[in-house]
Amino acid sequence: MLDKYSTQTMTKLPLAQLVAPNGQLAIESTAEIAAELIARLRAAPHWLVLVTEQNPIDLDRVVNVLTAMGQRDAMPVGKLPRISKTEIRVDAQQSTRKGKVTRYSRTPDALPLHTDCSNKAIPPNLVAFAMEQPDPQGGGESIILSAADLVYELPEDLVSLLRQPVFPFVGEKRYPILQGEGDDVRIRYYRNQIDSALGEQCPLSDDLREALDELECYLALSKRSVRFAMQAGEVVIMDNQRVLHGRSAMPANSSRLMHRFRLSVPALALSA
Repeated sequence: MLDKYSTQTMTKLPLAQLVAPNGQLAIESTAEIAAELIARLRAAPHWLVLVTEQNPIDLDRVVNVLTAMGQRDAMPVGKLPRISKTEIRVDAQQSTRKGKVTRYSRTPDALPLHTDCSNKAIPPNLVAFAMEQPDPQGGGESIILSAADLVYELPEDLVSLLRQPVFPFVGEKRYPILQGEGDDVRIRYYRNQIDSALGEQCPLSDDLREALDELECYLALSKRSVRFAMQAGEVVIMDNQRVLHGRSAMPANSSRLMHRFRLSVPALALSA
């Protein structure tokens, strides 16, 4: 039986429930929407789908909401959060460029569950995906798994190994894969980046290498991950430090177009 942390029930939040009756998104209502989204993200399962019912999607409105989230509570008054924006579409030319971490997302291949910017000292804690054009053939399904759900499935000895601050992601820096307890489990994981660091003559004991392989098996077979096809106008918003995400493969000629946003939201880091 699934416990209270299960992400099997997806949270869908219609934007229409949060805007003014006239449909306008005033400064005051944007702030209220930001506060509501932060409150929901701070609770399990730490991700949700915002349904805008817009086709084409209003990306400026999405950015305004994300900006308001970044400014909420802990951000100095008047300071705007830095938001990274990237178009995610199949691009054969971009996918072959060496040294570009984002090249993986430009391929039609499946992307395994991972943390965005896992090689950063502090990965951005908010990642959002706004769907403009889904794949007509149903490819590129989203896959989400919260860290709390993952830990519930893992054996204790594996969890203990993954808590050790010894895993390389880039250069000489070492980090634990898992931190925190209960619902406040945080995760930093991207197997490709770890393998790349290990390829630079970074030592890792046999038991820790085996732990990574075992973790990959649990991720692939997890009964608590959620897999779904995003619709045009939907925005998946997640706490990037508490949720892993990935996607299924799609045709090489897919017209799927999604917009990715990354930013740090100080209010998400506050104790609930």
